[in-house]
Amino acid sequence: MTKDRSVNFKCIPKTSALFLDYLYNFSRIQPFFSFSYSLDYFKRENVSSRSIEMEHRLMLCEILQDQNQSYGAGARTLENLGRLKDKNCFAVVTGQQVGLFTGPAYTIYKALTAVKLATHYACRGVKTVPIFWMATEDHDIAEVDHCDLLDGDSVPLQVQYEVGPQDFYKPVGKVVFSSSIEPPLARFLEALPNSEFKQEISTKLAGSYRPGNTFASAFGQILSYLFSNYGLILVNPQDERLKHLVKPVFERVLLNSQECQALLVERNRRLVASGYHAQVLVEEDATLFFLEENEKRKALVRQNGQLKTKGSDQCFTAEELRLLIQQSPQKLSPNVLLRPVVQDSLLPTLAYVAGPSEIAYLAQAAPLYEALGKKMPIIFPRSSFSVIEKKISKVLERYQLRFCDLFQGTEAVMKMIIEKTLDQTVAQKFEQIEEEFKRRLAELELPLKKVDPTLAEALKTAQQKVQYQVAHLRAKFVHAQTKHNEIVTRQVEKTLAILYPLKSLQERRVNIFYFLSRYGMDFLAQLYEEIDLSDPDHRLLYL
Repeated sequence: MTKDRSVNFKCIPKTSALFLDYLYNFSRIQPFFSFSYSLDYFKRENVSSRSIEMEHRLMLCEILQDQNQSYGAGARTLENLGRLKDKNCFAVVTGQQVGLFTGPAYTIYKALTAVKLATHYACRGVKTVPIFWMATEDHDIAEVDHCDLLDGDSVPLQVQYEVGPQDFYKPVGKVVFSSSIEPPLARFLEALPNSEFKQEISTKLAGSYRPGNTFASAFGQILSYLFSNYGLILVNPQDERLKHLVKPVFERVLLNSQECQALLVERNRRLVASGYHAQVLVEEDATLFFLEENEKRKALVRQNGQLKTKGSDQCFTAEELRLLIQQSPQKLSPNVLLRPVVQDSLLPTLAYVAGPSEIAYLAQAAPLYEALGKKMPIIFPRSSFSVIEKKISKVLERYQLRFCDLFQGTEAVMKMIIEKTLDQTVAQKFEQIEEEFKRRLAELELPLKKVDPTLAEALKTAQQKVQYQVAHLRAKFVHAQTKHNEIVTRQVEKTLAILYPLKSLQERRVNIFYFLSRYGMDFLAQLYEEIDLSDPDHRLLYL
């Protein structure tokens, strides 16, 4: 059987209509975006509009150099920071939350896609560098305090850092690891596959995920380590100096707060009317800001003509908030819809590499760019992978399974295997009997109708009962065969655990270090080579 090399997202369960149209039917969704993501779509004016003032650019580069050096940046990253000082240099940006041990594998796939897209533009004569925006300002610690991987027996395993009560509502980038990081780290390292590469990886992880370090620093150090040969520049938006650079954006949003909110409400209405979903709920009393006080990040909402922090009695007039922006902009942070605009005001963004959920909320955020006199960059979908190791590839070949078959679950896959490969004779007989019953009973329909038309309904009921009994007997046969083939069942369960764990794509559940510990850092190079920017499908990488 020929190996599938990619899978259309239409075949993958739970893929949204918005994302499918973005990939395969862009004309339908074009009204919600500024530009097509096609590699053929490239105009010089789209580049020139991304420039930032020279004073801003030099200050930005100075801050990013400090940040990246603190994470242990490699020579290529420092070279790219030098390039970014050029007024004609632009950025391909991506980003993700600072998940424990880097979180799910797709975080790494996003970064690799950004690197490759930056190289693509560079080959077309546009000076471009890849930048990774670390989402350190998010305060939902439950989204980053755990990590999924597979243990030595390919059983899904989750490790979790137990946060203290002081860490709830704190921006996750500022959460400092206590000694509670040591048990999940030990469990994580123990579960990694044994190989000649494990020691180096373990040493690096242990040096970053240690008591006293923060989620932001640990994530930055590990990403710098992984991408030392790729020139990836990291950004931590919590830096007070960066907040001063985006004060004009904060002030303008505050001045046009109600207009921005109305635009978002109208955009949500249009998306839903077009048959799509609104990824982010836009509440009537919401603003686009969060305020950080006493290390807690809380939403700013409107109430009785004033602004207040949600769940408290702390109120501000618009003028008081304007003064706060001027004097202490580090206390403010954008919400998920304003964040892209702030990001692209800070950076000379030519393109942003996004996942499915991001593409959905960027469709919502687009009116904010227009309201603030800015252009949304090209939104490029990240590369998506399922990695198929040799032992798993052999199982698929042995039982004539296609990758898409796995979406049906263990029971359905076992039924396919048993009927296709273990007892073709019995399976064929069941099909023959079902067809024979169907044909024979159908021959009775006309004679029965002639005698009494109501007998046709009785015949239909009889057909359903016969079909049910045959199907029930067939299911019992499959179940009995399954019990007699426990080895096959274990192989199928292991295959599903690796390729479709917990009914999710592998990239959403399995941490990248599962593969790096087994295959070494060359695995990243292999992934990079496999990225095909012209192919929007989910790719299957056979090792």
